Amino acid sequence: MSTPSTIQTPPEAESIISLVRIASILALIFGIIMIIVGVVTLIVIVGIIPLVFGVIDIIIYVNCKEIISLVEDGEYRRAKEKTFIWMIIGFILGGILIGIILLIAYIKYDELLRRVQTSAPTGTFI
Repeated sequence: MSTPSTIQTPPEAESIISLVRIASILALIFGIIMIIVGVVTLIVIVGIIPLVFGVIDIIIYVNCKEIISLVEDGEYRRAKEKTFIWMIIGFILGGILIGIILLIAYIKYDELLRRVQTSAPTGTFI
């Protein structure tokens, strides 16, 4: 039983947070690897492309943290818009795996928004 000061998080929001965390971890790992590859190949060959992809992955990682904080604050519409932008960038520049995970999270927002709209009058979820 929750107290009135405790905000209960919908299960869909928890699922979205988990997916975005997975995407952020993958973006960080891919970013570090691509930056290392870019630096090494920059010395030998022109490795600017992996370096740019690595930086984009690090930027995706930072924005995933912002998306998580938006979901935790209950700003689901803003989080959905931000997820859409970084999902597209993830597909194009961050790696197809990151884009797919963010796509799954993006699809889950519809369920979450529907649930929040139907339960908002009861005060169960904010």
